[in-house]
Amino acid sequence: MSSRGNRHTLTIRHIQQEDFGNYSCVADNSLGRSRKYMELSGRPGPAEFYSPKWGRLSDSYNLTWKIDSYPPLEEVRLLYRRVLMNDTFQQPGRWHDFILTPEHRPASEPLTHIMSYTIKNLVPGAYYEAIVQAKNRYGWNEVSDIFQFIVASNSIDIPPEESEVVASSKSRHNASQSLYRPSSSQHLMLRTAFNAALFSLGMNYLCQRSRQFGLGG
Repeated sequence: MSSRGNRHTLTIRHIQQEDFGNYSCVADNSLGRSRKYMELSGRPGPAEFYSPKWGRLSDSYNLTWKIDSYPPLEEVRLLYRRVLMNDTFQQPGRWHDFILTPEHRPASEPLTHIMSYTIKNLVPGAYYEAIVQAKNRYGWNEVSDIFQFIVASNSIDIPPEESEVVASSKSRHNASQSLYRPSSSQHLMLRTAFNAALFSLGMNYLCQRSRQFGLGG
């Protein structure tokens, strides 16, 4: 324990499993007492996503996240679900659960584990959300914050070089559909219309929420 002015530091060196637990700090003066708590644990830290919110493909999405853990990760659990929404409500679907086995990481490597997983057979243009939980020899970490992402639509915001691939994928489900390659001007018109629709959707939702809580005129 060391002190420097009003700053007090407790340093635990060569941590062992018996050091894990809840620690509290109590401060007293003439006006009263204050107490704070902190947990020291060997469990993994929460997963942090850093995938883009908008997907590039219309039937799959690549999730990438990182987890800090000194011991190697033993197991990672990924859950995702589709969210149906319009201008008045959101309706989550059922969770899809995957158990992933992390690659072995030597103890000499940094504590940050980077993982990715491609979710397939998604609905074009749909909203989804995902969570991740990880386990090492000390137990499971806290469930991550919910990460929301949007799958690319068949005809909007898809790079021209991917248009043929997406259209071919569609044709396997409906043989009567022909291959469609939108021109640059059509891409611009579709993008503009889509952005306007999103803006209108957001404004309608805000108006509905304002009326619900009595915030509007």
